[in-house]
Amino acid sequence: MRKLSKIINIILCIIVAVILLAAITSVVWQRPVLFSSVNSNSMYPLLQRGDMILIRSLSNEYKVNTGDMVVFSFEEGSLSTKGWIVHRVIGGNEETGYVTKGDANNYTDQTTGANPPVKREWIVSKVMTIGDKPLRIPLIGYIPLWIKSFQTNPNSMPIIAVILVGIVGVSELINSNKRKKKKKRKKGNLELQLVYFFGGLTITIIMGATMLATSQRIPVAYEVSEKNQAIIMGSNVGIIRIGEEIEKSLSELSNKGFFPIIATITSKDEQITFSHQLSTLKPSNQIEVSMQLKASKVGKFNTLIHVGMFYPFLPSKLIYILSLRSYWLALIIISLIPGLPLMLYPFIDRSMRKKTIKKIRRLLRRIHRSIPMFN
Repeated sequence: MRKLSKIINIILCIIVAVILLAAITSVVWQRPVLFSSVNSNSMYPLLQRGDMILIRSLSNEYKVNTGDMVVFSFEEGSLSTKGWIVHRVIGGNEETGYVTKGDANNYTDQTTGANPPVKREWIVSKVMTIGDKPLRIPLIGYIPLWIKSFQTNPNSMPIIAVILVGIVGVSELINSNKRKKKKKRKKGNLELQLVYFFGGLTITIIMGATMLATSQRIPVAYEVSEKNQAIIMGSNVGIIRIGEEIEKSLSELSNKGFFPIIATITSKDEQITFSHQLSTLKPSNQIEVSMQLKASKVGKFNTLIHVGMFYPFLPSKLIYILSLRSYWLALIIISLIPGLPLMLYPFIDRSMRKKTIKKIRRLLRRIHRSIPMFN
């Protein structure tokens, strides 16, 4: 029973880790990846709010069929603010758009005229099924739903991180009392060390997801010409003459939490500068950021501007230097700071270090002996 319990715990940890990774990847790519959470009961009884569904990304060539359960988002209409929706296609085609409906709804999404037919490019995934039954994990979908809610409430994730640290601390006190009462322990037991490691990893993921959710990536496309001046479709800059300078509003940054936030605005484009490259936002503060473009090189440019919102775990100037090198480098390093001490604690604590090293060596030897190619 103990072995079975450990196997179940490992499987659950792997599932949660994969879902957390998928949720964070979805934030980065701005579309569901591998899994998607169900936001409402509009597909009841097949799907309920909080279900985690397995999805398959659709290529542009895939033909959507009537009856498919698809993941899409409205880019216009009354449902455009609802994010990713899981509904069934009940009619329409690629040319005129698709008619969609939740199984539990009395009307289609388009009945009242408040929403247009769903365009093919709005559909990104299809729910995977066995027969007519969708592949789903009940309740686990609340994890990415909570992560999504933290975008509007940035205080929540740090609070959860503190709670996790408290839970690990209490578990350590309980385990230390048990060790005093029972000196003999199983030689191969790595549970306590894993608690510390996964506790620290969870805090790191939570912090990283919070900063990632509040940060922005802003693409800017423009062309510098020696003579012409015009507008490029889809760009807020357009075509400008060499030697000219323009200024555009970029973003409004605000701190809705009660922790200070370090804001960095960086780009690899040497022709673009910013009104606020590095700022410290105190609680309830907000600033308007603008960009200045000085055209000095002829050509077409596709620039990506990173607006990073970081917790002040490092000096602000050091955070800015890391962001100049790479936004992702700064995000990873800052996310690791609160969780790394917990992950390394089994090696820091003198009483646990030797035991941890011995157990890891013993585990590696077992793995080595179990692989036929090494025997």
